Amino acid sequence: MKHNIVLIVCMDQEYISSVEYDLASVLGRDYVLETIDDTAYLEEYLKSSHRIDTLIIDEELAGEFCQKQNPAHVYQLSEGDESSGKINKYAGSQGIVQALGDMYLLKDTNEQAHLTHLINVVSVSGGAGKTVTALGTAYWLSRQGYKTLYVDAEDFQTYDQILGCSTGDEACDRKLASAMRDSSKESIESIIQADFLDYIRPFHGIPASYGIEISRYYELVNILVESSDYDYIVLEHGAGVISGAIMRQILAGDRLIIAATQSANSRERLARFLENIGQYSGQSFIVCGRYIKDRPDCLKDPVIDDDIPIAEYIPEADKELTMKDIFERKLLRDTAEAVV
Repeated sequence: MKHNIVLIVCMDQEYISSVEYDLASVLGRDYVLETIDDTAYLEEYLKSSHRIDTLIIDEELAGEFCQKQNPAHVYQLSEGDESSGKINKYAGSQGIVQALGDMYLLKDTNEQAHLTHLINVVSVSGGAGKTVTALGTAYWLSRQGYKTLYVDAEDFQTYDQILGCSTGDEACDRKLASAMRDSSKESIESIIQADFLDYIRPFHGIPASYGIEISRYYELVNILVESSDYDYIVLEHGAGVISGAIMRQILAGDRLIIAATQSANSRERLARFLENIGQYSGQSFIVCGRYIKDRPDCLKDPVIDDDIPIAEYIPEADKELTMKDIFERKLLRDTAEAVV
């Protein structure tokens, strides 16, 4: 399908950040939102011709830009002027929506409501409570009334210990693997278990030993995202190196939760990880696991705090947490509220 490009050119990065997600959430499916907020990239962009349906641009940049490009529609961002063809920056995303009009928007509230949000959950250090973070977030999203699916894309799946569910035996694993190879709606529904929340049933053994690679989980998640049967899919990735496949899945999602600890080592790993996902445009959050109040909190770093909020601190526990603990202590509820 040919999409119409809506391009915002503004060197005010704070403004871009404040409007980008809201606009991406309400634009119709025939439109794709792109942004430019870097001078060097803008200079490079102008060296070649681009197809632009609608341009929203700082008024001081409009003249040179329109000499080199030929957008079909142009709106200039100003600081107060709301005359024809102008958008007041102080009106935020609502100012842009009002200027564009209904033809640019999702046709009805049902179309918008039925879009599936993909939440990727990763960790930058061992023992950060990644699985608890993923399950807890999915659980509280479900409790808020959102249809939510949890998927564990790991070789060693241990979330059954938190859920208190059974992984079955080798025969169950073979049956599960057989169903996972089939992309039909019936087969996918057969591997989803409903309990505290919906989740893809875990393997007792290693999925790869039954011919199921981690990439198959990604394929199934993408099918479910396209079907829009769920409001949210929480996808937990394996610990360790962030592979190219994981990075592509992160970029395909619109939410990212990073499990970390308060240690200096975890902070260093987090900083390197954030450098590697510089092109990610979705919403990101940090959950600090195994938090001990009396120890230094290395996550309280201006470089990190300015970019990604810490959604929640999960206190160190004297035993492995269960769904009962998550419910009784309301763990990850704040995180679930933050990602909505």
